[in-house]
Amino acid sequence: MADSQVLPSTGYVYVAPVGTPMPALPIADPKAPGAVWKTIGNTSLENGISREVDGDDPEVLGSWQNPALRTTQPVKTRSVTLNLLDWTVEAYALYYGGGVVVGPDGITPAKDTDTVKAFRIPANSVPQEKALLIVAVDGEYQVVEHYGKTSITGSDAIETDPAALAEIPVTATTLSAPGTDYTGTISERLKYTA
Repeated sequence: MADSQVLPSTGYVYVAPVGTPMPALPIADPKAPGAVWKTIGNTSLENGISREVDGDDPEVLGSWQNPALRTTQPVKTRSVTLNLLDWTVEAYALYYGGGVVVGPDGITPAKDTDTVKAFRIPANSVPQEKALLIVAVDGEYQVVEHYGKTSITGSDAIETDPAALAEIPVTATTLSAPGTDYTGTISERLKYTA
């Protein structure tokens, strides 16, 4: 298709409960894909979103009569790495794997009315399972990625550099959502504005 290249000048990342379906395409407003989708906030401009594949390469197996008889189909694990910039209790839960949001005393669980919140880091981290939605915007076009089930946890050290925005790196390993045989969906470059 001609003119299908993507220059993602802006983008938005959301999480929702596991199994939340992808919004109908194109998404009319990338800043509001639906009430169930919650933004994870700002992500790094310097260190964009990366997608990785891990697993063995296919191997050609042969016989004495046919040296290229079959090719193995090794299992591949796919993941998406994000560098979060907003230092919020929601970001901490993704990085540290669970935990408790506490009020200003640092002990009592937070109430909705608390204006100051803290995060109690758990002794044992538990990856957070979420649906993940990424909307990359290229002017009047968009590319949408949807993962019905991911397992999100901190992926690297948090470094604070006085000359750069501090980043909270997390990796979302894509999993098969309940009742599916795939780990995600990605759209082609779609026009979404009139």
